[in-house]
Amino acid sequence: MTQTVHQKVVLAAHPDGLPKPSDFRMEEGPIPEPGENEMLIRTLYIGLEPRIRLMLNPTNDENKAMRPHGAMTDIGKVIPGTVLGVVVKSNNSKYKTGDIVEGFLGWQNYVVTDGEPHPTNNPEGVAICDTDLADPIEFIGPLGAPGLTAILALKHEGKLQQEEAVVITSAAGMVGSLTGQLALLLDAWVVGVTSTDKKCAYLMDELGFDAAINYNSTKDLGTAIKGACPDGVDYFFDNTGGEMADTIKKHMSKSGRITRCGIIANYNKTGWNQSEQFAGQFSVHNHVSEYAEARGTMSDLLKDEGIQYERKVFEGLDLAPSAFIGLLSGRNIGKWIVQVS
Repeated sequence: MTQTVHQKVVLAAHPDGLPKPSDFRMEEGPIPEPGENEMLIRTLYIGLEPRIRLMLNPTNDENKAMRPHGAMTDIGKVIPGTVLGVVVKSNNSKYKTGDIVEGFLGWQNYVVTDGEPHPTNNPEGVAICDTDLADPIEFIGPLGAPGLTAILALKHEGKLQQEEAVVITSAAGMVGSLTGQLALLLDAWVVGVTSTDKKCAYLMDELGFDAAINYNSTKDLGTAIKGACPDGVDYFFDNTGGEMADTIKKHMSKSGRITRCGIIANYNKTGWNQSEQFAGQFSVHNHVSEYAEARGTMSDLLKDEGIQYERKVFEGLDLAPSAFIGLLSGRNIGKWIVQVS
């Protein structure tokens, strides 16, 4: 379908805790025209990501150090997010009409951009998707930020040896599930920590994890970790932070390594010294020069069915807020995506 108006989801109010539908507002207007060295992109899909929640907060002493280039959004401004789209008009010699592109461009059905790199939004610039590698939709999943984070964190911080014990929190999410599968391919012992029995069954029965722990029903997480990793945790891929991470850290082996990827446990909270807590977090943006090689590896694994993942698609830009709230509530398995056009 081709829309005749520009639609965008903007921030109506800064959320207090878990976002509410009233914190978002849909606005419509004329389709924008690209200026000199700009292009017009029609959005096909938007990838939903928990980290967007932090960008919805007002700038304050707690988070200003994380925003050296300014806030990603504010009241009345578009919600940030990963877009997969097609160039429909271009005044930029680097992009041509029909190119499939991916970038952190926001919840809207049309986007005007010059495609240039931005240290916070698009460190490699708006990327032209090599459709020989995979179906374009994979560029907001395994070949996008989630997959690149998993493979490059393992390379730089995991450095796994055979039979080492790996523990992954938020393991049924996109980054966690991909990290676990990559670790299994390296002959590691992989334990996933997640929130429901259904997710535990998915990790073990569908993805082949060696063990899975439901932290909501487990009486003592520390005892469960010790039981799954009797010689200690050699590599902890931490997506959650908080008390859960503190418990797992007590069971690290002498040579244990930790990747701090996310602090989902605190995303809906205030007063947790956000800038300080994020110091030392793994950032895939620091490894842009390795994206091409990593995408090639992930492409091969997809084609050979070495990795897999669940994908749920919501149809319509108007469903982005409710789907995002569901994601933050922990309802997702794998990747949640909004189909825009």
